[in-house]
Amino acid sequence: MHFKHSTIYRVLLTALTAAIVFSSCSKIPEESKHIPKSAGVVVGVNSKQIVQKLITSGITVDKLFTALQGKDTSSEAAKALKSLEDSGVDLNSNFFAAMVFGPGKQSYASFTGSLKDAAKFEAFMKENSPGFSSKTQNDFTYAWLQDNESIVGWTKSSVIFLKPFDLDKLKNKGRVPVPGIPGPDDQDSIDEEEDDAATAAPAALVTVDAAIEEQWAGVLDNLFHLKDSETAGSIEAFKGLLKESADMTFFIHPEVIYNNQVTMLPANLKKLLEDCYYAGSVNFDNGQVVMNGKSYAGKEMSDIYKKYGNNALDVDMLEKYPGDSIDMFLAYGFDLRMVGDIIKSTGTDGIVNMMMGKSGLTLDDVLNAFKGQMIFAASDFSVKKKPLAYFPQDSTTRPDSKWVFAMKVGDKAAFEKLMNSSLLSNIFHKEGDNYVLEQQIPNMPALSVTDKFITAASDSMWLQQYLAGKSKAKLDGDIAGKIKGNPMGAYVNIEKLVKNIPENEIPEDGKPLALQAKSLLKDLKAVSQPFNGKLQESQVILTFRNGQENSLVQLVNLGTAVAKYYREHEQEGAAAAAAAVADAMQADSASAASGQ
Repeated sequence: MHFKHSTIYRVLLTALTAAIVFSSCSKIPEESKHIPKSAGVVVGVNSKQIVQKLITSGITVDKLFTALQGKDTSSEAAKALKSLEDSGVDLNSNFFAAMVFGPGKQSYASFTGSLKDAAKFEAFMKENSPGFSSKTQNDFTYAWLQDNESIVGWTKSSVIFLKPFDLDKLKNKGRVPVPGIPGPDDQDSIDEEEDDAATAAPAALVTVDAAIEEQWAGVLDNLFHLKDSETAGSIEAFKGLLKESADMTFFIHPEVIYNNQVTMLPANLKKLLEDCYYAGSVNFDNGQVVMNGKSYAGKEMSDIYKKYGNNALDVDMLEKYPGDSIDMFLAYGFDLRMVGDIIKSTGTDGIVNMMMGKSGLTLDDVLNAFKGQMIFAASDFSVKKKPLAYFPQDSTTRPDSKWVFAMKVGDKAAFEKLMNSSLLSNIFHKEGDNYVLEQQIPNMPALSVTDKFITAASDSMWLQQYLAGKSKAKLDGDIAGKIKGNPMGAYVNIEKLVKNIPENEIPEDGKPLALQAKSLLKDLKAVSQPFNGKLQESQVILTFRNGQENSLVQLVNLGTAVAKYYREHEQEGAAAAAAAVADAMQADSASAASGQ
């Protein structure tokens, strides 16, 4: 079995990804010891738990391959996946993907797993990588993959794949690297490589930049021999995350990311980011996906939180929403002055104040003007035909809903200064207690501005009903109890939203798949708790309509149905194209015959 030389790194990524999804383990693996403390983003997978949840519901590797590939087993992905059992990769281990950001060309994405048979792995690489040549350094073996400028290294028990990238080059292009997902430039190079595959130079003629190979072999050497104090595990937040029995984990280290992405990071901002981390976990349970997050704050950031205390969202602002119930909402309680302290820590508040100077305002004026308590709520979602604004004889099908946005005013004097400034005085004028737009703008939402609230709504009637405050919308009982006293809460009644999508708007051939998707989810709930002096915890729960079956199994079943749908349509498209070519050739032959 041979693959095009341009795809070997994607083959390995596919193999490692498949191992993530379809493997199991009998003990907690130690792959994390190869993740450096300088990693900015780390994703981990507890493969034992994932595979058990899939197998319990009868989803095996063979069944999934059949669903995804159909009768077509000639693709590179299918061949790579089918060869996994003989690849030497330990399918009984956890896997980690990490992004390490460094200056210039020193950044890289790493994929780390375990091996059960190093000899089989080397044979796998040799078979699938034309021109493969391995070398030994200290106690590990490595191979530089010249076709995509990457490197893979392994010991008797571990494998690490590195894909270097030029951070400066990516920043100039405005692209953020995502492990395993090719960007626009990658796709261009892939297309070029595939076009040139037939005329590619013999493997023996491919030259390797010795200095680059030596550089990345040194990085591998370092990763294989990290001291405990040099690993991500030396960070308490990451160590705590590893101890959680979660299906997937996510870890973000802002300080090391910004150190390499922001030129000349101000020392006080660097100090502010010290010991700040985000650690998240995801579990696929029966009828639910549960995501838990912990945002850790260092001393400097903690001092800012403590300075302003904890703020809670205003439930009353939600409950006076008109109508019987709320189908969607986001509510927040946050002291905006904390934003001012963060800006001041960067030393850029002077620049901000200078820019605002012409209007007679300061940064503090703007931040003091608002209390930071705000809500957005919506209901009555529908999809219907509506006439076009400037061509009423024509119409378009689009979503519609009732909604309200409200934000509480903070310091009255600061708010009046803001509204009377040259920045807004030409837009609003005051009539009694209200600030009114100087000129009405077509199709603009209904708006009310007072020295207590800024309120906008889908239409004037809905706005007036909300301002009257005589309604008390019913909130979902579970979320209503969770958000009280907390700074953030969100809710989406997905089941109700998709139910209002008319079936006659769904193409007939895609209706079975669309109905399967519509019947999948029930709702989404999110809550963030107050800062406890060290960290702030949050939770997002995605609930499925079928509460008896594991959520991952339901997602996999939908994914295979989508893959099957698109595969069948691709085949139909190819058949139609072939028929069109045949008809054209027949027409040309008939024309030529009639001309003789």
